[in-house]
Amino acid sequence: MEIVFVRHGVPDYSLSDERKMTQLEKDYAPLNRDYIHELHAVAQEIQLEKAEVIISSPYTRALQTAEIINRELGLELFVEHDLREWRADLGGGYVDLSERDRRWHEYRISLKHNMEANHIPYESWGELKNRAENVLSRYTHYSKVIVVSHFNVFESLAGYQDNGIGCGSYRSLTLEKLG
Repeated sequence: MEIVFVRHGVPDYSLSDERKMTQLEKDYAPLNRDYIHELHAVAQEIQLEKAEVIISSPYTRALQTAEIINRELGLELFVEHDLREWRADLGGGYVDLSERDRRWHEYRISLKHNMEANHIPYESWGELKNRAENVLSRYTHYSKVIVVSHFNVFESLAGYQDNGIGCGSYRSLTLEKLG
């Protein structure tokens, strides 16, 4: 399966930071208006890829990115819950920033060394990869799809990345063995 993976555009967390919102509330943050024009250029480039559908994370920053791109492409748009962000706490509880950063660092080390950690309070890279692959397996009847999601979802599918994929950027990815 050919995937054009788009990382969501630059979010605007100013209101959520000002109001000290929880992570769940931050997920409703819109895109930063100063960077939306960049997504129109990305849409023009992606149009050349000849994808058949767009599949998006349910988070506002991803959905808004998918909608902006889709204005240019006019494709069917699907929203998939399991293309969401990595879960810093399996119980869905609040994790303060320093602990979240520690868990993220630990998560990335295990991904880099292709080791699956046991008995951890956060979602492992293997669990994230499985849920993303389960979603994508339902779209194998398409030859090429656009996925609008998050860096950690891309990395779970593509493997550890020394250099990230910037907000509003895209990469092509081929996945074998789905479905």
